[in-house]
Amino acid sequence: MSRLPPLRAVQAFESTARHLSFSRAAEELYVSQSAVSHQIRILEEFLGHSLFSRKNKHISLTQEGDTFYSVINDCFQKMAAVTNSLVKQEAVCLKVIAQTSIAVDWLCPRLANFKQSHNEIELSMAMASQAASFDSEEYDIIVGTWPAPDGFVSKNLREELWYPVCSPSLYKKIDPNDPQSLLGHRLYSSEKGEDWRMWMHQHCISKPSNMELQYFSLALLAVKTALGGEGITLSCGFMVDDLIKQGLLCSLPQFSYTLPWGHYHVHYRSDSYFGKQIESFVNWLVQQANNPEAK
Repeated sequence: MSRLPPLRAVQAFESTARHLSFSRAAEELYVSQSAVSHQIRILEEFLGHSLFSRKNKHISLTQEGDTFYSVINDCFQKMAAVTNSLVKQEAVCLKVIAQTSIAVDWLCPRLANFKQSHNEIELSMAMASQAASFDSEEYDIIVGTWPAPDGFVSKNLREELWYPVCSPSLYKKIDPNDPQSLLGHRLYSSEKGEDWRMWMHQHCISKPSNMELQYFSLALLAVKTALGGEGITLSCGFMVDDLIKQGLLCSLPQFSYTLPWGHYHVHYRSDSYFGKQIESFVNWLVQQANNPEAK
């Protein structure tokens, strides 16, 4: 029989390599961090190779560790798959965090739709306005305009255009054939005015000397304020489609523009045990994003 490495040490290694964190592996395995480190040392002595490079508080796989992990991870995935088919599986819980702009009025109201067709998958939802405000290692799926963190792969939800929106009462005061007519009203900006400067540049409009700008920290706040009828903001379908359908906002898509940082993606772990469940959620999310009638 072929010589096998100590299986407890392999389990500790697999979890540590997947998270690139001794503490997260310890949490997952319900043991102390020192116990995980001890098992890793046992495995390294058995193999005769260092499996991790340690620098300050960060770790990475060595070449030997990466080679070993690629095989071990595949084995664990196959064991999980066959186990799930033989044993009645409890609902898998995926940890999802979404950017505020897409979470509040678009994603969360649609989650009941996902649950109806995927009763075996639970979702633990969180929300953030900035990528720097959360630790990506704590989540399986990230939805927003942020770049993909290390260890995640990405899908573009859809090609997104941004355009002016305002209340129905203010819409009546705008010339739908003249983008310059917008600038005579109060403008709401969530990008310190850079969004409107870019909009004017793409529509070949010069900035008027009396342009009135009001600033907001979040695009969603600007949208909610536009409901009051006093100003115009630049937004996209993820934030305003449902409000437009309800007649609460009017859009001017003829004056749309491309915002370089305004494309939404779904980032997800490529090496998770729950790959099939993650794939189900990602596919559902992309389908929802590209079906205007879906909710």
